[in-house]
Formats: sequence, structure tokens, C-alpha cells
Amino acid sequence: MTFFDNFTIASNQLTLIQKSYAALACLMAIFLTATVTQLYAIENAGILVASMGASAVLLFVVPSSTMAKPWPFAAGQMISALVGIYIAHYETDFVRASAFAVGLSVLLMLLLRCLHPPGAATALASLHNAVNADLPDFSFLLMPVGINVVIMLMIALLVNRLILPRLQLAKTPMPAHLTNQNDQQGYLLSINTGDIEQVIQSFDKFLDIGTDDLCQLLTQLHLRSFQKNAAIKTCSDIMQRNIITVEYATEVESAWALMHEHHLKVLPVLDKSKRVIGIVTHYDFLKHIKLTPYQSFQEKWLSFIKPSLDVTTQKPEVMGHIMTRKVKTLSADAHIAELVPLVVNEGHHHVPIVDDEERFIGLVFQSSLLTALFNQQVFVDSTKSIPEQGSVIE
Repeated sequence: MTFFDNFTIASNQLTLIQKSYAALACLMAIFLTATVTQLYAIENAGILVASMGASAVLLFVVPSSTMAKPWPFAAGQMISALVGIYIAHYETDFVRASAFAVGLSVLLMLLLRCLHPPGAATALASLHNAVNADLPDFSFLLMPVGINVVIMLMIALLVNRLILPRLQLAKTPMPAHLTNQNDQQGYLLSINTGDIEQVIQSFDKFLDIGTDDLCQLLTQLHLRSFQKNAAIKTCSDIMQRNIITVEYATEVESAWALMHEHHLKVLPVLDKSKRVIGIVTHYDFLKHIKLTPYQSFQEKWLSFIKPSLDVTTQKPEVMGHIMTRKVKTLSADAHIAELVPLVVNEGHHHVPIVDDEERFIGLVFQSSLLTALFNQQVFVDSTKSIPEQGSVIE
């Protein structure tokens, strides 16, 4: 599959809104760049390098490309312009100068890891704007190339970080639960970015994909494969029901008595509608006890657990004061593959499960997930050991 095939597939995956945003971003970037550059342009000087149009496509349509990052864009454009200036000064034949300008600019961009294809066009533009003089004329490097690069870079950083982050242009659309992963997602595959970089370097051709994007792609493919092949399909298959819960106003002492009496490790905190608003573990109790060298643990614990008799108090009194508010929940019909990033990457030991109306119905414990994964692997291994029909067992 060629680059053009890949780009066609990527562009076809964009929605009409995404395509409109990309086109509008290109339009505004070129308009603002030309407008601002015109303010500083001297007489008879160009205000816009034609290659900025091609750069706009990379910056706003495929911002995830390695060739659209800030360093390749800025360095690729400036280095290519500098090469064109020197070639134009020392080579009078336009045909040879054009060939040398493009070839040398590409070589330097590759060596300096700043490959940006529109930069080669900038090298040719330098030839057309060359001025016969005893020394190379660097005015074209500063005006308009330098100003164009600075303005385009500022617009790209602003747009791609504030306006287009959720569009994920030119990336294969994936389920939301598979994209909300942290930088440690490679742990799901026992692969780190160093491994990926070594593999990429072993290829004898240029790969326009970053190590982070490739790691995310591999992780998502792994989860999709598990999602299709797992015998246990949903969270409801492994969750525990009839979980003891508390409310926001449940007193600390009462909640601790529940945990001690029923040997609980976690207490979901629900509102009046049975929706999860927090979760409490042993750590949430202990983190509010400030031990000193002059007080025993028992003294501090009793002081913390017992309700205050005063009207005002400085210590937590109810579950709403000590609960962890940021809680990840999953729906009952969610595939158990969605649990893997939460447990492996984010360290959740228990994940609340909710129904279609976001009401709490159960908990999935880390041990339950590990047991399901182990049983799934045993099942897969056993099916692989079964001979195909017509084979002979000796």
C-alpha cells in the first residue's frame, strides 16, 4: 500500500465537519500569515512563500504526522531556504542549481530529523528570489520565510492544541474507551517506546508515524483482538452484585463499622438516585490521620473516627468529606477488554459497574478480572491442543 493509498483511506475517514474544520484552518492560517507578513514587508518583497500552502495541509489535516511537528516544520523550512540561498549564489546554471537545492535540502532534513516535504519547494523559491551580489543574500531567509514560519507555527500550536484536539484528524476512529489511555499503555503489550524506536530504526525506509502513536495503535489492536476472541464478553459476567454502599452523609464511624463488620475493602458512595459520586477505601480513612511522635495510632484513630460534639469541626465527619471523587465507571454491557487499561495502566483495584441510566449495580474487582483472563487463556490453549477433524493422535 502506497503513501497515496494511506492518505486516501485517512481522508475518507474524516467526517464532513472534520474536513470543513481542516479546510477552514488552512484558510485562516494562510490569510493571517499573509496579512501579518504584509505589515512588515518591504517594497517589492514577497509576503508569502508558496510552499506554506503545502505546509498548511500537513499542519492542519494530518497534524499527527511526524512531518507536521514543530521541529520538522520550522527547521525544514529554514534549512531549505538557507540551502537555496547558498546554491543560488555559487551556481549560476538554473537547472543544476534547482537539482542541487532540492537534493541537498532533503539530505540535510533527513540528517537533522526535520523532514518536511514543502521545505524542498522553499529551496526552489530561494533560487527565484536570488539577488546577484558578492555575498549570499539572506534577506529572503528572514522575509518572508522567517516571518511566515513563525506565524504559521504559532497558529498551528494554537489551533491543534485548543480547537482540533478532539477531532483526531487523519486517525482511524476508535471506540472512546480505547482512546482514553495514559502514556503507559505499552504495558499491556510489554512493549516500551525504546523497543518501538529500535524496530523503526531497523526499517530500511522512512515511516511517517511516531513511537507514541504506534504504541497506541498496537495496544488498540491487541484489545480489539481480545475483544473478539474472549469467551467472557461483558462486565456483568464477572461483576459482584449486592454490594454494600453508603451515601454522602453517612458518618465516618458508621462507614468504618460496615467495613470492619463485613470485611470490606471498598465502599461505593451513591447519591439519592443510586449514581456513583465517589468511592472509599482503607486508604481514604488513613490519609486523614496525621501521626506525630507524641501520639499513638490508636489515639489518632479514635479521634478521627468518633463524631465531633462541637457545632464546627476541622476534621472530616461524613463519607463525602473523605471519598475519592474521580471514579471510573463502566456499563454492564461493556466488554471486559475495557477493564484492562483501567486495571493495568491506571491501577484501579475495583471498578463500579452501572446500568443504562448510570445507576450503580455492582463492582468488578481486580481479582475477578485476573481470574477471567486466566480462564480465558486456559480455554484458548485447550482449544489449540484439540486436533483438527481427520487428524490422528498417537
